[in-house]
Amino acid sequence: MRDWGEAPGDVFRYEDVLIVPGMLNGNIFITVQPPRGFGDDPGKIYHSPDCAPTHHYLGFYHWVRDVWGADAMIHVGTHGNLEWLPGKGNAMSNACYSDIATGDIPNVYPYWITCVGEGIQAKRRSAACLISYLSAPMSISGTYEELAELEQLLEEYCHFKNDDNAKANLASIQDMIRNKAAECNLDEDVPESEAADFDDYVGKLHVYMTDIKNMQMSIGLHILGVPPQDAELTEYLLALTKLDNGKVPSLTKILAEMHGYEYYDLLENSGKMLPDGSKTYGMLLDEMRAEATEVIQLLQAHDFDKSYIETVLAFPWAARLQGDMRERFVQVLEYICEHIAPSLLQTTLEQENALKALDGYYIDPCPSGAPTSGGADLLPTGRNFYSVDPRTLPTKVAWEIGKQMGDDVIGRFIREEGHYPESVGIILWATSNLRNHGQCVAEFLYLMGLKPIWQSGSLRVVGLEIIPLEELKRPRIDVTGRISGLFRDSMPASVTWMDDAVKMIAELDEPLDMNFVRKHVLEECAELEAEGMEKTQAWRQASFRIFGDPPGAHGAGTGAVLEAKNWETVDDLAAVYTRWGAHAYGDGSEGSYLPERFKKRMSQIDITVQNVDHRESSMLSGDDYNNYRGGMIAAVRSYKGSMPKNYVSDSSDRNKIQLRSLTEELKRWFRGEAINPKYIQGMKKHGYKGAGDLATYVAVSYQWDATSEIMEDWMYEKYAEKYALDKEMQQWMKEVNPWALHRIAEVLLEAEQRGLWNAKTETKQALQELFLSMEGELEERSDK
Repeated sequence: MRDWGEAPGDVFRYEDVLIVPGMLNGNIFITVQPPRGFGDDPGKIYHSPDCAPTHHYLGFYHWVRDVWGADAMIHVGTHGNLEWLPGKGNAMSNACYSDIATGDIPNVYPYWITCVGEGIQAKRRSAACLISYLSAPMSISGTYEELAELEQLLEEYCHFKNDDNAKANLASIQDMIRNKAAECNLDEDVPESEAADFDDYVGKLHVYMTDIKNMQMSIGLHILGVPPQDAELTEYLLALTKLDNGKVPSLTKILAEMHGYEYYDLLENSGKMLPDGSKTYGMLLDEMRAEATEVIQLLQAHDFDKSYIETVLAFPWAARLQGDMRERFVQVLEYICEHIAPSLLQTTLEQENALKALDGYYIDPCPSGAPTSGGADLLPTGRNFYSVDPRTLPTKVAWEIGKQMGDDVIGRFIREEGHYPESVGIILWATSNLRNHGQCVAEFLYLMGLKPIWQSGSLRVVGLEIIPLEELKRPRIDVTGRISGLFRDSMPASVTWMDDAVKMIAELDEPLDMNFVRKHVLEECAELEAEGMEKTQAWRQASFRIFGDPPGAHGAGTGAVLEAKNWETVDDLAAVYTRWGAHAYGDGSEGSYLPERFKKRMSQIDITVQNVDHRESSMLSGDDYNNYRGGMIAAVRSYKGSMPKNYVSDSSDRNKIQLRSLTEELKRWFRGEAINPKYIQGMKKHGYKGAGDLATYVAVSYQWDATSEIMEDWMYEKYAEKYALDKEMQQWMKEVNPWALHRIAEVLLEAEQRGLWNAKTETKQALQELFLSMEGELEERSDK
């Protein structure tokens, strides 16, 4: 009543009844989960992150459960809103809204195997029996259109450089490369001005192109219970064997070794010619992929019968596999035949076990994580996944990775700014830390200059050890963590350790130019005391570094306010981010709302960080990344008055940790996936849902620009060209999902109206005409 007035309220109400949309198919009622309510009252985004669900929401579940009388329910897909309603983190009571909604009705929940923490949330807060499902079909990006033309020019240049008879043509090819690079909008990403000479410029372009070309991307959507087949199966197997799987070596790396090279050396020097002058390292990578494909296709053609491994070994190029290399090669092929391929064929378990769960059968458990990041052992899907013991995080392996991430962040900032950063803001999610075993927690601790103490045997973290400055060899960096509600609830030990870390470092008697934590705590404590606060309380408030949602609530608010269009400036976005995230956690505070302390932290941040540990989704495929990370950037911009440095550490390949700026990461996904014809055609296979996902890509890109100013005009133009104004695309969307086409035009025009995009006159006019025509078409549909 406090949040939505007298029942039945106004949401989904027709006269005196609430509407429950859906359709009956025999004894099955098919419906869509009710909206959380923020879209019906956008003002609540600014002041009520923990508001109750609407009367309609609770009435909807009441009708399903008690009026219609469902015996069980299935929540199809990942990350609905039921498990994120206000209430306790676990052990639900009759005051917890998710429990009020579900009662004692069995809840079968197909969930993406890679989304570890959120699946566990559904277990804890809605009593879900999870049915894990496979990631979307994958491939590598390859090159296309003008990128393919540029790649060809680069290859020609590398060959001509080593051909005395062709050197006369170099000048013309140089001009062609410059023009084509400009056409590809690579002027800022790979500027010629920063190269030592033109050969160096070509090398940098080649490496950039090779990275895009070989990145993992989605080429469609997964259909529950349907195993990958034909070319899709081949691509899955290539993705699942690209990295080491435990003790099973990488197929890709063995093939590189067979050719006499180290895989990462080929990637990092792709424009270099082989000693015989026959091809570049990049072309050798292409040859290796063709060899891997040939291997898998032969085994696939014979139903993965192990006896055909001998046929593979008879390939002419396989003669170079000798000794230990040959044994490891066979080991990979046996693993494909004995485990990976049979496991993928068992994807049918996703449907079978969903039905068995409805019959009350026990569903076998399984671990969770990202199969393509060295986790092929997680397969088959279709089982009830679990997570790791959060008390063991960070693990020793994650600690080493977190240290490298911290060093990379500091090193890049020094190269760009010429001095050490004083403050870093890091996004801490439960899902990623449970999946990567605490890498982000490790980075938080290491930046401050501490390391975990592990208990012998259990390997649980039982304490922290301060790293002496003489060993650390750098200042201690001040770190503020914005935790998710799920992190708060599922990793309470990590919250405690991180808060302890701040207190330990702040109390060290060290030079302030070597201990930025102490420096900032002393400064802020003095300010608070001058305002009349008692010293002990002032010190405690000045040393809070872990902030998140109010107890029982989840989210960051940024995505909701952007979707509702209920904002004017970046200050509005910062206000929402603060209202949702300025709740301090640690000793003496279990979510106290301290907006001024949070604003102070944001005003000091030099760098924001959010890490990625897999490549089965991206920062553009959903709004969660921008909701948290983009919201933090908006808050820093508002309270500090300048843009921070924004970095992404990529540990999807644990043997090759890579640091990119947020802009570099965005453009990588934009070029490699968003405007890639392979991606677009893959989505077009899935009708309504595919069109909806394309619209989401445009909306999320715009939202990133609103918070972080990282879209460029040419990128919006590409979206308009490929998603909105292409006649074939328009026709397809009108047939399968006209609302998606309407949304794309609407979002692009909003970006232009808000000054984020300086659109070409003809593009703007075409979008306006499209928007108006879609408005009319949708109105006609609603009148029928």
